[in-house]
Amino acid sequence: MHPLAVELKQNLSDILFNQLKCEIDTHIMVIFDQQSPLNKIVTQGYEDVLLDHAAKTFLDFDAHTPEQLMTKIDDLSSGDAVILVQSASFRVSTYRWRLELFDRKLKCVEHMRLSYMTPEEFPTYIHSLKDDSSFVQPTARKVAEKLENATHIKVQCRGGSIFEIHSKMEKPFVNDGDYLTEENVGGGYPIGEAFSEPVDITQSNGEVEIYAYPGEDHKMRFTNTPFKMKIVNGNMVSHDAPVDFVPLIEMMKSENKDGQIPVREFGLGLNRAITKENTLTEASAFERVTGLHLSLGMKHGVYQKKFKKNKEINQRFHVDIYPDVYKIWIDDQLIYQDGYYLVR
Repeated sequence: MHPLAVELKQNLSDILFNQLKCEIDTHIMVIFDQQSPLNKIVTQGYEDVLLDHAAKTFLDFDAHTPEQLMTKIDDLSSGDAVILVQSASFRVSTYRWRLELFDRKLKCVEHMRLSYMTPEEFPTYIHSLKDDSSFVQPTARKVAEKLENATHIKVQCRGGSIFEIHSKMEKPFVNDGDYLTEENVGGGYPIGEAFSEPVDITQSNGEVEIYAYPGEDHKMRFTNTPFKMKIVNGNMVSHDAPVDFVPLIEMMKSENKDGQIPVREFGLGLNRAITKENTLTEASAFERVTGLHLSLGMKHGVYQKKFKKNKEINQRFHVDIYPDVYKIWIDDQLIYQDGYYLVR
């Protein structure tokens, strides 16, 4: 038994029965593969949780055709749950599977690209699945409220760099595990985030110090010495990034004819298990890290109407970068300092 099996069992049980609100008669289908060690650990965790749950199905993705899997899913009813435990990302069509499952009114949890995590990161991943709703939900709501009313945001990095936004913010969204008022129940795990972006992106200026960024392989890179990035009128204009980040910069420049790289999302991670010291290599999981992330590139799945696609502008790239942030103010109220949120 994995040494963290007891904690994992509790965390997965809380996801299923506290957050997704599965009942005793909810059919829970777990679709998994066996291609990575963490995948096997998480799958075993679900087996432990559902040992006495009558309405359950476990399916090995690699042992079934997409048609066979969809036939099994066709047998589910609205309100049933599908859990995807993936070493990479399951593909059954060009349509993202989680969205198709939501369209069927099924609850869905995705554990994605677990093969990206190193053995040293397994404990952090398991810790990150904890139901921390007593902290995450009130904090996410308070942060979202402040973002919605904000006209000025100031960020100070540990090395002294200052980044500021003098603009109203778009309607914020939260990812906090509270699905009672949501149309879709579930999502990608781990959770814990509140995000927005400036209404007027050109009102973002300053400098940030970046300690983490994704590579071309979608795996996170972490620097011992943060590099600086200058932002003028909402665009990244200069940097001293490591050489392996430069190809991504060139890709983002290709999105529009002027070669500018806008800074869009202002995201606040709320998962207390994921920190600058306790990292995760998988990019979408690390996005929940306690602290700040900004996005570079034209693309944003939520605020996609801000830039209209045409022959001169494409929305292809969304690259999250992680400033080594020390303090964050929203309208002159200090809301974050040295790894801790000050609003509850």
